[in-house]
Formats: sequence, C-alpha cells, structure tokens
Amino acid sequence: MDEYAMYKGDHFIDLGTLSYLAHKYHKRADSLKFLSYPSAHRKSHGDRLLLYKIEDD
Repeated sequence: MDEYAMYKGDHFIDLGTLSYLAHKYHKRADSLKFLSYPSAHRKSHGDRLLLYKIEDD
C-alpha cells in the first residue's frame, strides 16, 4: 500500500495510508487523494492541508 505524509503548511501532521488517514481524520479517501495531486499543490497558498506520496526506491 502507498503511504502519504500529511502536512498543513510546513507542519507535519501524520503519516499513513489513505484509508488510515481518512478514518483517523474523518475525511473521504478520494478527497485526501486529491490533496496529493500536483494541481492541488499549485493551488495551495500557505496553510492548506496537503498530502505527499512517499516513494520507495
């Protein structure tokens, strides 16, 4: 399963799978998935909740 790091602005919030984060923060998994897309990152101005996919090398 893919893992994601959740940030609000520059502050780290949590780390986990989409289903884990969705359950813990009472959000829909597809809504959180959108927050990992480059388009959501471009629209962000400062203190927005964003997700970053953790890549394994």
